Amino acid sequence: MVSLGEVFSIRNGMNVKQDRSSGGLPITRIETISKGIINPHRVGYAGLRREDCSGWLLREGDILFSHINSVEHIAKCAVYQGQPSELIHGMNLLRLRADQSVIDPKYALHAMRTPEFRSRVMPFVNRAVNQASISIGNLKSVQIPLPSMQEQAQIADALDQVDSLRAKRHQAIALLEDLIQSIFLDMFGDPFNNSNGFPLHTLDTLVAPGDRINYGVVQPGTHNNDGVALIRAGDLHPDGIDRSSLMKISPDIEASYSRSRIKGNEILVGCVGAIGAVTVVDTEDIGSNVARAVARVPITSDVDREFLAAYLRMNFVQQYFKRELRTVAQPTLNIKQLKEAPVVLPPENLRAEFVNRARAAAQQRQTHRAHLVSLDELFMALQQRAFSGTLWDHEAAA
Repeated sequence: MVSLGEVFSIRNGMNVKQDRSSGGLPITRIETISKGIINPHRVGYAGLRREDCSGWLLREGDILFSHINSVEHIAKCAVYQGQPSELIHGMNLLRLRADQSVIDPKYALHAMRTPEFRSRVMPFVNRAVNQASISIGNLKSVQIPLPSMQEQAQIADALDQVDSLRAKRHQAIALLEDLIQSIFLDMFGDPFNNSNGFPLHTLDTLVAPGDRINYGVVQPGTHNNDGVALIRAGDLHPDGIDRSSLMKISPDIEASYSRSRIKGNEILVGCVGAIGAVTVVDTEDIGSNVARAVARVPITSDVDREFLAAYLRMNFVQQYFKRELRTVAQPTLNIKQLKEAPVVLPPENLRAEFVNRARAAAQQRQTHRAHLVSLDELFMALQQRAFSGTLWDHEAAA
């Protein structure tokens, strides 16, 4: 085992006011690594030239590390592999520069993505009301395994291969989601232009009579194994509620929130965190409740929930959500903005045709998601063996 401070130089990023439009070289933001890769489309700008910031330019193999974020995103990291060709290291991400004579950056990246590494980091995390952080000094003391350079390269190569397959599955899923968007535009045109003259509604006019759009449980308390399932924003997925790790809350607490209890005629919309995530509830969700970060939208029987959910996932609606965000402690999509969301409603027969076509693409997406689960399981098994030192013993025995 070796501490990070022994094999990395670690520093903060360049403290400069940035935006997304002022030109110059790109500079990293927290969201630059939100998907675990360096995303060149999620950077900022500050009008900087090379001579203004040469000491802050990333080098290939540098690791960016999230040290100021919400708790679940602390320790998220990504390695810079030369794209974009010039990238400035900005604030709110640490830069870890490896001594590449003793540690392979790709190996280190995999080591820092293990549950074991996260368990070593968490005791040093300072938790505030709206964000958490870890200091450079404490991060330097966190340890990772350090096998020989040859073993590091082998481990990185094995995990990279499976990771590449996972990335391709993610790409296929994203393409199918884009396909559903394309089907919608092909059938109905751009809803904001509404060149076909379809009736225009606001979302609240499509709510079931006698009901309303509302948030859920504000203070759910601690997990209660015998309690009522609570659906949080992170549980919302296009193919349904992920019930694999639902929190359960005390029936006494849940009883005070009967207004947000799931009846079976809803779609759910993420309003904090996973803003704009949309899910159609299923029969097994009936009786569950929702968290404060989720809006329950009960839909009248005259409107197909699958059509409406697909509509709300469209880029043009998601852009509306982002424009209407209100920020106090953290970005929030308010009920008022959700109620006023514009909904173009084509004739029922066209909506049904769209749902059938979208459902076919969604079935393919579900197949890819199932394969992705298998690849995730394989990756975790390889990861566990690699960092326990048994990967090559296993392969030799095989």
